[in-house]
Amino acid sequence: MEILNDSLPTINSASQKYLDQAFVDEFGLPSIVLMEQAASAVTELILRLGNSGQKVLFLAGAGNNGGDAWTSARQLTAYGFEVSVLDIFPEKSLPSDAAQNKNAFIKSLDYTNGRIFQLQKFQLSSEPYDFIVDGIMGTGFNLARPLTQDIIFLLELVNACEGTCRIAIDIPTGIDSATGACDQVVFLADYTVTFSALKTGLAAEPGCAYTGEIIVALLSMQRSWLETKLIDFSKKSNLDSFLPRVLTLDTISHFEIERSELSHKGNYGKTLLIGGSAGMSGAIILALQAAHATGVGYSYVRVPRILVADLLAVSPESLIDAIPIDFSDNKDNTASLAALDIKNETASIAAIDNWKKLIAEVDSVAIGPGAGQAEWLADNLDYISSATKRLIIDADGLNYLAEIENWQDVFQNRVLKEMEPAILTPHPGEFKRLAPDLAELLNLDRQAAAVELAKRSSTIIVLKGHATVLALPSGEIYINSSGNQSLAKAGSGDVLTGLLSGFTAQMTNQTEAVALAVFFHGLLADIAVADLGIRGVLPGKLPDYAADAYEKLGWQN
Repeated sequence: MEILNDSLPTINSASQKYLDQAFVDEFGLPSIVLMEQAASAVTELILRLGNSGQKVLFLAGAGNNGGDAWTSARQLTAYGFEVSVLDIFPEKSLPSDAAQNKNAFIKSLDYTNGRIFQLQKFQLSSEPYDFIVDGIMGTGFNLARPLTQDIIFLLELVNACEGTCRIAIDIPTGIDSATGACDQVVFLADYTVTFSALKTGLAAEPGCAYTGEIIVALLSMQRSWLETKLIDFSKKSNLDSFLPRVLTLDTISHFEIERSELSHKGNYGKTLLIGGSAGMSGAIILALQAAHATGVGYSYVRVPRILVADLLAVSPESLIDAIPIDFSDNKDNTASLAALDIKNETASIAAIDNWKKLIAEVDSVAIGPGAGQAEWLADNLDYISSATKRLIIDADGLNYLAEIENWQDVFQNRVLKEMEPAILTPHPGEFKRLAPDLAELLNLDRQAAAVELAKRSSTIIVLKGHATVLALPSGEIYINSSGNQSLAKAGSGDVLTGLLSGFTAQMTNQTEAVALAVFFHGLLADIAVADLGIRGVLPGKLPDYAADAYEKLGWQN
């Protein structure tokens, strides 16, 4: 098991309940103390953002999330805010702690200007609020029980408010805390105050798009205690996979590749990128430029002969290996995958030997960018996967895999030979082609789908998206926190492939190398956006910001 440093597991409703009960049992304090602390975190945020006299509306549901809302509402009245509470489910009985705090707020009305409304009689348009606080459902929501039409209508009204700061308690209503899946309408938060640890749904796609700035309130739970208890929870719950963790700047900064003044190019690995075809040289060029940005010692690239001039023009640093077969006379005027078909009887023995020596010499191989409809990969995948230390398959390489019956066997055999797992980098469309039976699960829970494919194929799955998922065959799951919508452009995936090939060639720990590449990819985009804007960022510009990214990581630069 490989747990990346400084990466605390994310939690969901079940693990939050376990933590709360463990806190009560171990420290002997009543659970209402936790509710008071949770509410205080919300109150402190409003005090930081607002001023006495401003209007605050709390949306209070029927669970402990509603109890947090009633508690914070009571606290804010002491600071001169005009506080109103919308009692969403007045007919429902509350849990004990929530009921006590609701009663406390009601009693405080004798001394404050606080108010209570019921949903049926409430008109939001007549009440301009400075803050609206969501305490409707919290972690109690899941897609198995969709929101009612009344709640959907309320959320639509709240989301349409202009000039109002929206704050979610624990997690915005409409987001599944365990998966990140969303109902048709979600509370659009400017801030989310979550408790104990980050909820999986706040980090995962698509929920992560609606959280605003996230504040984690520990509730007197020490980090080491949380780590211990979450491990206990995983064991007692017999989970098929580990609780997902989040890749952050703090996590990744520990993975620095030291560069001694006395070092030489041989100290920083050798990578080989294979791809390109007529009309698609850009993909392999983008991957190659990204590999250079990792600081890898040697970058080899294998492309069809007709692309050699293109590569030399943009990357004189690369060692280019051309296919010894001339495709210029191909009837369809297309080039095949950038590699030699070792089964072709017309190929020279010397060329085959050189090809095998190159594969044996490098530390990582990335296959697929711009490869087009070449037949070589399908015919020779077994040879390559058994002859390389580290293997990344992307783009057209994945499309070929999807056409191979029982393609997982190739990679299971690799692990049986005590080689490291191959790395597959599908976007959702490629994922569904690789595993059609997981398509429905992918739509509901990206993390579960990714780790299931990782297990059954004995590969590392990098499921690309707004919050890219890194899943290991062991059941570990990591969710990336860097990146933005500027990456939603053709060529961004090729840049990621190059980063993966470069970092995996240099680093001892393959999991750390993959995590670094995934986070670094998003970090480049975050830095570039500040300079160029969302629309102005082009994939080919991302490597230009590598120096800034290393500086952000605190690495020698």
